[in-house]
Amino acid sequence: MVYYNKNGNVVRTTTRLDIEMMKNHLRLSDVQEVWASHHHTPEKALELSFAVSELCLTVDVKGMPAVIFGITPQTLLDNSATVWMLATEKIRHIRKSFVKECQHYIDMMLIRYPVLENYVDARNVESIRWLKWCGAVIEEAKPYGVEQLPFHYFYFGRTN
Repeated sequence: MVYYNKNGNVVRTTTRLDIEMMKNHLRLSDVQEVWASHHHTPEKALELSFAVSELCLTVDVKGMPAVIFGITPQTLLDNSATVWMLATEKIRHIRKSFVKECQHYIDMMLIRYPVLENYVDARNVESIRWLKWCGAVIEEAKPYGVEQLPFHYFYFGRTN
């Protein structure tokens, strides 16, 4: 299903081919983050995230997957979900348009889950800046994950 199509940028439902095409091209910051948190390779992080996500979307840039993001329910009885995103360097080609559109997708996910949450590697300055711009509440960094490196817990909350 296609959710957005403008100027060669498309947001659509993720396929396994997207994972295959992105697994060797993730941004270094994302590779470091998934390793520090869970000791996952890029391929394993993409595969697991895809497998457990209720919603998983791909952003194409001129026909090539650049970003995969989604939400994973915490439990069947909980009102929160884990929100996640992994990207290639191609995200730089769509930075402005992606930033403008991302709030729509966050709002769409907040309709289903009043709280979207996760952790971000404190070294991942670009992602932290983007999260702040999107309205995330970001807490002080604390040791987290397999490597016990500083990570920030963050969340988005429904306003109504």
